[in-house]
Amino acid sequence: MKHILLFFILLSSAALASPSQHKAHNTHKAHSYVGFHGMALILAGDKVLASHMPLYAPPHNYQIVYEVTTDDTHLKIIKNALNESLKKQSQITILPTKFDLNLLINKLTPTLNTTVFNGHFERGGTALFSTKLTFKNPLYIKKLAVTKPTKAEFDLIKLSAWRGLVIHKIQSKPSYDSLILVALTNGKYNGELKCDAPVTTALASKLKACFKSAPSYLETRDFAVN
Repeated sequence: MKHILLFFILLSSAALASPSQHKAHNTHKAHSYVGFHGMALILAGDKVLASHMPLYAPPHNYQIVYEVTTDDTHLKIIKNALNESLKKQSQITILPTKFDLNLLINKLTPTLNTTVFNGHFERGGTALFSTKLTFKNPLYIKKLAVTKPTKAEFDLIKLSAWRGLVIHKIQSKPSYDSLILVALTNGKYNGELKCDAPVTTALASKLKACFKSAPSYLETRDFAVN
């Protein structure tokens, strides 16, 4: 009789536990960052930087910038392509194979199979070649804010004693993603880290006026009011 009673107690406990376990499982799935994460490449001196192309919804709601590298041959090709894109005011983007963005959120240094595109990988870009790209150095990791900003906000990261990268903090719509290389003096930025330029067709010019340097990357479409 004791054994039968114990069996029913265990069965009841399992039944009570299963809804919470199911909820935990669903929560884990909801916070999964596995997916296809496109990125823009920019050239910063002798460094190649990859910037995750964020969106407001998971699994893409992080601004992430890494220094990346690959074998010497492909690295030279990427740098040449980036120099050409500067002249043509175009862009070079990459699409790694499906992976967990948590690898980058947690500042790990994975090597990913990646296709390099001339142009935007989702907007008519042309695949150039595939290579293994190593995310060697995390430079910037920030989850997107969803609050309405009172003014545009920017972060500055130091790439060297003479060069920095100004990053616009994406907030609620309308907003934009931008990367601007700026000159530093002994590791310090002498300009003002602000720009109240509205999101218009003249945004790039206004950002250049604020920071004395044209954006190396600028995206507005993904953050526009529909």
